[in-house]
Parts: sequence; C-alpha cells; structure tokens
Amino acid sequence: MRGPEELWRSAPPAGRWAAAGGAVLVITGVAVGAAQLAERSGPSAQAGPEDRFSAAPECASVPEEAVADLVDEASLDTSGGGLMPDSDAVRCAWTSVGTDAAPRTLQVEFRAHFTDASGDTTGAAAAAGAVAALEPFQRGEVVAPAALGEGALLGRASPAGSAGEAVFRDANLVVRVVYTGAGDPGGGAMDEGRAREGAAEAAEAIAASL
Repeated sequence: MRGPEELWRSAPPAGRWAAAGGAVLVITGVAVGAAQLAERSGPSAQAGPEDRFSAAPECASVPEEAVADLVDEASLDTSGGGLMPDSDAVRCAWTSVGTDAAPRTLQVEFRAHFTDASGDTTGAAAAAGAVAALEPFQRGEVVAPAALGEGALLGRASPAGSAGEAVFRDANLVVRVVYTGAGDPGGGAMDEGRAREGAAEAAEAIAASL
C-alpha cells in the first residue's frame, strides 16, 4: 500500500491542489470557528446595553471648584487613557508645581467597566469586583463618606501617609482620587488627615456631578 507522500506524488497536479485546497478549507474553518468563539466569550471593546457609562468621563467633567479648592494655581498636567479589555479609562492630574503656590497634586482616574462579550459579568459587577480587589486598602479605621456609596474606600495612598486616596463606584464606573503635596508654601508634606480629607472632598464633588 502506498503512503500519503507516494499518493501525492502520483496524483495529477490538479488532484494535488484540490487535496491541498480541501485541507486549507478545513484549517480555515477551524480558525474562523475559534475566532467566533473567542469573540463571544472574550473581552468586550464596548459597553453593553445595561452599562450606564459607555465611556470613561473626560477630565473636564471634574468640577473646577473642587480642583481650585485643593490646588492653588492648578493646571491640568496629565490627561490620557483609552480603551482596554472590558473597560475604558481616563487619567487626569492637576498640579501647582512650578508656581508660587504650595506644590500639590490632585489625581483622578475614571474607569468604565463593560459587560463582557459572553454577557456573564455585567459592567457593574466588574466594577464592584475591582473596588473589592483593592483590599487590603491602607485606610486604617477610616470610614468613607456615605455620599460615596456602599463599598467606597478612604485612606492613605502611600505608606508615609502624605497622600490621601478615595475610591468609589457609580454603576459600572470606578473613580479613584489621590491628593498629595505640601502642607503650606514653606512647610513639609501635608499630614495624613488633611490629605485624606482633600481626597474625600474631591471625590464627593465628582460623585455629585456624575
């Protein structure tokens, strides 16, 4: 009995390419099927119909008053982000570094989580899981303001305690706020309580504006 290679060599040219074409069709069919399965079960590049936020808010959505109250002579130093698997993020940072005011920085990150392609995990559930995953949060015994909703976190963003952080969720959106800098123009870093209160104040203003 002749093996596959002998049969290939003995077959007419047209027969050879017909056989090869059949193999390509089979491989292509498998590849297409796998791609379709991945599309149905993999990450989503856009929000689902039940996701309240179809994109992360822009930096301009942060109330100007909230920034001005915490950072004198503030200017938007960083604005960026973009689409990621199952989410969209925008990062903002306002700073007074380089001005005559006390050097301080307010950072805000918005991340809108999307329902996955399979529909098994909603954007809201993903957002809640993202906040829960931040534990252990360096917050001590501090309780986040009730206005930030259930599961909100408040504490320090650095071991030294010179940066305060507030985290809260609104439907499928997670907002993280970090406030840090000098206590006054001629002094050292602000104390933990002031940094934490500043982060909470900004977070409450953002929550009220969403």
